[in-house]
Amino acid sequence: MKDFSDHNSDLLLDISILYRSTQKYYDQMLQSVSLTYAQLPILILIYENEGISQQRVATEGSYDKGTITKQVQKLEEMGYIRVQPSQKDKRAKELYTTSKARQIMSKVYAIRTSWWQHISASIPQEDMDSFSTFYKNMAVSAREFAQADLSEILFFEQQNISLESYPGKVSTVLSTGGCNFRCPFCNCSHLVFLKENTKSIQESQILQYLTRRKGLLNAVLIKGGEPLMHPELLPFLKKVKALNYDVKLETNGSYSALLKELIDQNLVDEVLFHIKNTKEKYGETIGLKDYDIKEVQSSIDCLQKTKKSITFVFTPIQELHTMEDLLAMARWIQPAQKLELHTYQEKETVIQEGFHGYSPEALKQAQEKIQEIIPNVVIR
Repeated sequence: MKDFSDHNSDLLLDISILYRSTQKYYDQMLQSVSLTYAQLPILILIYENEGISQQRVATEGSYDKGTITKQVQKLEEMGYIRVQPSQKDKRAKELYTTSKARQIMSKVYAIRTSWWQHISASIPQEDMDSFSTFYKNMAVSAREFAQADLSEILFFEQQNISLESYPGKVSTVLSTGGCNFRCPFCNCSHLVFLKENTKSIQESQILQYLTRRKGLLNAVLIKGGEPLMHPELLPFLKKVKALNYDVKLETNGSYSALLKELIDQNLVDEVLFHIKNTKEKYGETIGLKDYDIKEVQSSIDCLQKTKKSITFVFTPIQELHTMEDLLAMARWIQPAQKLELHTYQEKETVIQEGFHGYSPEALKQAQEKIQEIIPNVVIR
């Protein structure tokens, strides 16, 4: 298995370590005053802004209503704050620290300063200044994102114009992130295992692009990863169809319900369905040993009944597919409108190295044998 770990870009893990270590330190140091790490920023906000409203504390700290209510109640019970109705708005609550809280705040600040000095001791001051600014900006962005519309789909690659991906049409190609399969020969590890610093493309950007290119483009190809992992794909495709674009979907067929819904609502015009292996070898081939193929079977059943343009895809791998396997796969999906045999070439972004595609001669032989089962077979 290739190691794609890059500690410098593993921001999620680094933040997790920093958070858990900080929490452990503060909880230990605050035991003598019966405070917790979770309560500390709330108490400091109140101490530095006497009379602050509970709503503002929630907003400043990005707390939900239930969390802030619970923590304020605990601080009040411990005698560190007092809560009183606002003189301006009786429905609002103003928060003040008590003399008990003011007696411990010098210790609280000392604890905070000590931790900051400890974690920054080996870092040059100018780097820490840059980090502080950077981290504050990230916090602002995080707060804004938490309040944003998260129902929009994200894409992680776009090929602006393609003349080959959707034969007979000029298309743009969009790639979603994430996949529920772990096919070891997959050349899209960067999309399957998304790093948190992977640059995304917003749905709004794509729709603006499609609006500007109307007349130059006439089709959109959605691929992955696995696009059907994302329920937000459906409302996105409604917007795409409203712009009068044809839509081609590339899928592994493991989300049959959403696939059927997209077909029933006429949100896709063509489907490219990758069949990974025989029923018996499916789990091994997709890297999930005990995988139940019922979803794949449901998708096959659905596509065999539709009048949409359907293309099944085999990608023969020497280490995974015998000629008999390919014939069994063909019998499984018949009757099929069309079958493509894809040439495989390992790339640097492969999940696991060491797999080899069929030679041109072997592909030609497979094509001839499979045509006895499915007449329309092409090599790509």
